[in-house]
Order: sequence, then C-alpha cells, then structure tokens
Amino acid sequence: TSTDFRAPFRLFPNLEEESPYKLVLTLLVSADIPDANYGSNVTLRVPMPKACAGVSCELPQNAAGQTAEYAATAKQLVWQIKKFQGQTEHQLVAKLALESPCTIAMRKEVGPIAMSIEIPMYNVSKLQVRYLRIAEQHKTYNPYRWVRYVTQSNSYVIRL
Repeated sequence: TSTDFRAPFRLFPNLEEESPYKLVLTLLVSADIPDANYGSNVTLRVPMPKACAGVSCELPQNAAGQTAEYAATAKQLVWQIKKFQGQTEHQLVAKLALESPCTIAMRKEVGPIAMSIEIPMYNVSKLQVRYLRIAEQHKTYNPYRWVRYVTQSNSYVIRL
C-alpha cells in the first residue's frame, strides 16, 4: 500500500504519583474507526511493578461489557472490552498500592501496554478484492460468493 496508515485505536496512558506508596494509572482508549464498525474482544494488558501490593480499578457507570482485574500472580492488569464501537472512547483509572516508596525505576516497570483487537468487516490497509476467477471448475466444488474482511492485531504495544 502507498497510503498513510492510521492505527484503528489510539491509547493515551498517564501515570501519576499520588503519594509515595500510591500510583494512579489512567488509560484512555479512542477508536479511530468509522462509527458503523466496532472492535470486538479488545484486551489491554499492563505489567505492574514487582513492588505492587494491589490494584483497584475504577470503570465509569456506563461500562457495560467491560471488566478490569488485577492478576496478582502475573503482576498484570487486564482490561477487557467486549464491544468497542467506532468513534467512541473508554477510560480506566487504576490505583496501584506499593509495598515500598515509589522510585523512578519502579515507575519504569509499569508497561509496556499490549493491546489485542479484532475488527470484523474492516480493512485498515484499504486493500480490496475486486474479482476472483477460478481457473478450474469441478462439479464437486461450489465456491461462496463473498469476502470477509477482518482486522486483527498481531503486536500492538504502547510504551509509557
């Protein structure tokens, strides 16, 4: 392709120190796809520092189909959104409780954020199948006359 590529989702992370033993991570995700499309099974994974004692997550009131939980064994925050409509935004506020006072090295342990997405009937590259010709026709093979476009993330990583 020779056109400019725009990522279908944009992520705006913000990490602030509320107190020496508490960090606040705000994640704002924006869907830059048409409002007729949607992202399904959107998952964000955020590694937490080794000194993290616990994480409390705050989702907005209208967060239907969203879950956010902290996996203490993996030291990872997992935020899942079942259906992410195009041209909308979602926000998560996570408060990290630390076992020791926060340092610069500890702040660098947060992230990178990995995001996995699937967008049915949407093609980021704008490539299209205009026609398909089957050279050999067999009586036992009956082709279907439709094309399914799906955008999937392979390695979508955002550094803090």
